[in-house]
Amino acid sequence: MPYDLKFIPKILLCGDKSEFFLQVGNRPFKIIGHAKISGEDFNFVQDNKIFFNDKLQDLPALVNFLRSGEVDYFVFTGLSEFATFRNNAYKRGFLSSQVISAEQFKFSPLEFFYDMSADFYLLPRLKNVAIKTLLDVDGYFFKGRIFTKLENDFTEIDTVTDKSLPPIVENIYTHVYKNFSEVGFKRYDAVLILERPPAEFESLINFLENFSDKIITFARPGSELERHIYNTAENFSEVYGLRGGAGNWFFFTRQKPPESFCNYVVTHKPTPHKDKLPDGYTIIHAGREGKEDLGYIGDDTGDNISRLNLYINEITALYWMWKNTNHTILGLSHYRRFFTESDDENFSYEKILTEDAARKILEDYDIIVSRVYFGGLTQHEFVINDCGEDLAIFGEAVLRKHLLQAQPDYLDAFEYVLNSTTFFKCNMFVTRRNVLNAYCKWLFSFLIDATEEALRIANLQELSWSPRRLMSFLAERMLTVWLIKNRLRIKELRIMQVEGL
Repeated sequence: MPYDLKFIPKILLCGDKSEFFLQVGNRPFKIIGHAKISGEDFNFVQDNKIFFNDKLQDLPALVNFLRSGEVDYFVFTGLSEFATFRNNAYKRGFLSSQVISAEQFKFSPLEFFYDMSADFYLLPRLKNVAIKTLLDVDGYFFKGRIFTKLENDFTEIDTVTDKSLPPIVENIYTHVYKNFSEVGFKRYDAVLILERPPAEFESLINFLENFSDKIITFARPGSELERHIYNTAENFSEVYGLRGGAGNWFFFTRQKPPESFCNYVVTHKPTPHKDKLPDGYTIIHAGREGKEDLGYIGDDTGDNISRLNLYINEITALYWMWKNTNHTILGLSHYRRFFTESDDENFSYEKILTEDAARKILEDYDIIVSRVYFGGLTQHEFVINDCGEDLAIFGEAVLRKHLLQAQPDYLDAFEYVLNSTTFFKCNMFVTRRNVLNAYCKWLFSFLIDATEEALRIANLQELSWSPRRLMSFLAERMLTVWLIKNRLRIKELRIMQVEGL
């Protein structure tokens, strides 16, 4: 999603123009003025012998010009003049990333203005505001001149690039991802993005919504982005600036819309739960098409696959949740099984995972699932045990065929789970909408077609209860398959079993 940044720096040049061209080559720039120094041995502080725009300039006037936004870099071709200016300006309290040598300009990033004092201003600030994880979206650090995190080992920094980076970047980054698909669903305390036109800035921060609620960016004085930030500050819950060497680092915290929670309790028969479940729990009748109305929400309304419930069980309720609700946090439980944080697995309504507890967990995790189940048999052997060897091999082949057609990158994870003695059972979870959407989009890209093919060939509807649920047993393993391939922060909880229902 990040755009190709186009940056043509505006330069105030001090020194010989032809020598400057020789030093910097053909990289893009625009010279907007030429400065010169009067005399061979000058002292800027005392003698004020620097001219530009045909006028003698003192330091305050020059500083104001550099901070006006009319110029990006003040570039010196002569090293002695550059050193003398910097030393004298520094004595007066002025040291800016805009004042550089031609050699420094030559090797500055092509895509953006680089604040060379970021190591002094930005990195320490990350620790002060407790940014423990940061996604460097545009590669600010590796494209610039920072080789280490200095003393800020507090912040874990990741980046996204398809370029080969030198080993020294390991001093900066914990993970280097080739693309955002590799980042997966990982969330960060903040994302760092580069200065860009306002429209692209807004588009990018919308794209990054699922990665972090905090955005950090740099804006040069007088730039379009700086004006845009000041004009739209009310759209964020918090905005504050940190002066850098040649502009401001802005920290934004996006306003969160109210989150709605619903944990759907799947049933196919009357239960005693209706008025006893915690707030935020709703019973859904799975497979209600053609059945008696039990007085619960049914999975046969709206966009639905209720007709397949005999073969894939609670998966029809999952499909209905995906297609027909807009809750920002969703969960799936069973009328006989509920998540609990208690170590005591004996059922009681008081021990069911509450909405508040689930929200708290999801501040640090992406999904809540069952404790990983170890049953001694491989998943392939489990399906054989439930459906018989011939039918199990048939069902796996059909599912493998459709998985290969729709999601070939997951075939290795599918084989791994089939041959594993562990998995997350019962299709139970609590997660945010973006995770549910991604999982369901993946799952239903192949499961419905595979189930309908199995029905046509094996006449599942004519089989007894357990073999008829062949595709349900296989579908139950699919959440584990998907989690293996995606980077989610997983919280495992115990499941309480309700006896006698």
